Amino acid sequence: MGNPGDGSKQPSAAVADRLAREIKRRRVAAGLSQRVLATQIGYSRQYVSMTEWEDANLPSSELVTAIDTALGADGALIALRSQARAGRAAIIDQYHSATTDSAECEEPVDWVPTVDCGWEVTPNDLDPVETLARSRRISDSTITSFTAVTRLLASQRQSIAPEALVGLIAAHRDSVAELFRAAQSDRAKARLGALLGETSIVASRLWSAAGDRPMALANCVYARRLADKLRNPLIGGLARIFESNLRSDAATLIGADGDIVIGLRILREAAMFGDALPPAARARIAAEQAQAYAVLELPRECQDALMVARRAVDEIGEADRTGLFSDWNATRLQVYEGTCRLFLNEPRKAIAALEAALRATTAEDRNVALAARVDLASAYVLDGELSQGCQLIGETYEILSAMGNQRGIERAQQAVERLTPLRMERPVRELQQRIATLTAQ
Repeated sequence: MGNPGDGSKQPSAAVADRLAREIKRRRVAAGLSQRVLATQIGYSRQYVSMTEWEDANLPSSELVTAIDTALGADGALIALRSQARAGRAAIIDQYHSATTDSAECEEPVDWVPTVDCGWEVTPNDLDPVETLARSRRISDSTITSFTAVTRLLASQRQSIAPEALVGLIAAHRDSVAELFRAAQSDRAKARLGALLGETSIVASRLWSAAGDRPMALANCVYARRLADKLRNPLIGGLARIFESNLRSDAATLIGADGDIVIGLRILREAAMFGDALPPAARARIAAEQAQAYAVLELPRECQDALMVARRAVDEIGEADRTGLFSDWNATRLQVYEGTCRLFLNEPRKAIAALEAALRATTAEDRNVALAARVDLASAYVLDGELSQGCQLIGETYEILSAMGNQRGIERAQQAVERLTPLRMERPVRELQQRIATLTAQ
């Protein structure tokens, strides 16, 4: 997270941070929890929580107005939001220019149109898209602008609740699809086809995090088929990585229904595109293979795959950590290693790897850290530290619930289900009651 006083921020971003701090200050001064305030204004706790995040995007005017009224702010919060929104008007103008003119887009912009989910996040305005599609004049700079949006959305999945992004990524994907259908030149068709595939994969990841596996799988399969039709090995390889992740739920969620063998087969197909893939993608393929082998209790195969993943991680540079792989580094691989040790019934090694990974994570790696916390809790239990494990699962479940991260919640639920043989122990009963209370709210 950025420093609120960081002079490198645009003025509108600094005002948005002030709004977040002021909402929290007034809520705490009023003696209200986020959950109680959410109940009073008719929103979920997730949305109230997000209004207090710095370096996030603006909450909708309706949400801020409701909070302003509930906290008796006499319009102060509304004024702060208006000030931040006005400061971003020029950025929206840049978006319209980028999608209707042929001027070069020198750098990604901070997109901010309103979506119908109570939150202002990223891009889509169908009017300029329709104009472009009808004109059939789609410049390289326009495609570059839409590419920047896709990668911005992909990078935001670590910091913004998936439910606040899925509608937006779906609308953006529809816009890219419209441009793809309208493109006339082979060059534009190829670039927009690749972008449509990439955007579909980003949509798949967000649908997955929101708990909608059918939509996640549909987007991923579409991207794979489109890539194969266009003979694009990069998108084809990437689509297979994430399709494998969806089809082998047993590896990702530690015991959920899924077919690990199908997942491994698709990963093998992805690995065949290795020469066209960036090192972060190759690292993920090998890490997913290692995890699947660990679930199947094949330690030697798991270790061999981890070695391949380590070599690929060593090749990752800053330029590679963008979009779908913005969270990939040595720390991410360390989480995979810890999870593999857990599957292989080596709790001490799992604890060492996962604790080291947690020490190395930053605020930008929040989802990675939460996955590590769930598996670390399971490793504690396996090592005989039942109270410590239950406490960590409970804390993490509460965070995931507030975020609306359904994929993470499922992972935590699997960890709780593995405690069934210990259900009469007091730490387990207290954990189950804690989760039941959260679920009922």
